[in-house]
Amino acid sequence: MLRRIPTTPLVYLVILSITLFVAASWAAGPEESMEILLKPSPTSGSPVPAANRARPHQATRTRHAVDYGPSAVYMYPLPPIMKVKPELCGVFPVTAGCILPSPVMGQWEVSAQAFFAHVRGTMQWPRNSWWMTGFGWGNNVGFTDNLQLPAHQTVGDFSISYQFRPNWSFRYSILSAELNGGGWPQDQFWFGWQLFSFGQSLQSKWTHYYSRLSLVYDAIHNCKAKVSVFAGWVHTDDKVTLNCSTCGFLASPTFSKNGDSMMVGLELQRCVRTFANGGTFSTDCKGAAIFIDDVEGWDAEAAGRYSVPLNCGRWGYVKGGYRLIDIKKSQSEFIFNHALEGGFVEFGLIF
Repeated sequence: MLRRIPTTPLVYLVILSITLFVAASWAAGPEESMEILLKPSPTSGSPVPAANRARPHQATRTRHAVDYGPSAVYMYPLPPIMKVKPELCGVFPVTAGCILPSPVMGQWEVSAQAFFAHVRGTMQWPRNSWWMTGFGWGNNVGFTDNLQLPAHQTVGDFSISYQFRPNWSFRYSILSAELNGGGWPQDQFWFGWQLFSFGQSLQSKWTHYYSRLSLVYDAIHNCKAKVSVFAGWVHTDDKVTLNCSTCGFLASPTFSKNGDSMMVGLELQRCVRTFANGGTFSTDCKGAAIFIDDVEGWDAEAAGRYSVPLNCGRWGYVKGGYRLIDIKKSQSEFIFNHALEGGFVEFGLIF
């Protein structure tokens, strides 16, 4: 009896062979199929698609990169480093224009001035009377002609101020001078009820103090200019001593007077130019009128100032210009007039 061969497993085997052959030919060609079959399987996970990979950071080109040159270092420069940081001008915003250095609230300003003064002055003590002038004996004593005081003298002036409010400050200033002279007078004159002649040897000394305490209000204050009004108290103290080595029994008369007065004035500061290094050139003009207590006078100056920043809101400056001080005292028993005028140099600090 013949044995039957099962056909069902054979059918399944043929269908499986056809399926594997079609899938392999659709996925890759013959060469690629061999590569895929021979290539070892990776140990790590599946590779990350290129679209999902992180891109490296590329430097952005500056807006004016062409001006720096073709080098890559200049094409992508680092941010510029400034030696001096721009300082805020009080409560005002920083501008690219000219900025006037000035104290802000809570800051001090100190300055020292060397005043190269030309000295002029006359005095009458006592005042002219008919019996003196009738004999041709005048008593209008000149500082340089009769008292033989020097015509030029370097005088020191010191000032300090404090900004206690954004627009208010206190200022104190003092000027002191001591002049010594001597020689033979050019004419005879009366001084302290004593007559001195041109044939006598004289030694003279004038000590002068000029103090001011004022309240300053900044009526206009912005980054480019400042207009201030000030008013306060003025104290003057003058002492003139005359010694005569060949006068015999005559004593050495001394004139000493002081007084208190008032002053009002106006100050104008304006920025001219701010340089690339942070330095600023500005103008500084000031004028004051002195009155009360039989005193009248003027104190005016015009100068230019160059300021340099010292960081943290501090400034140092040097100022130079021309100054005039003219004060006249007149009472029933004397007349005393003096004037100091000339150039000056001033050094200051704002901190």
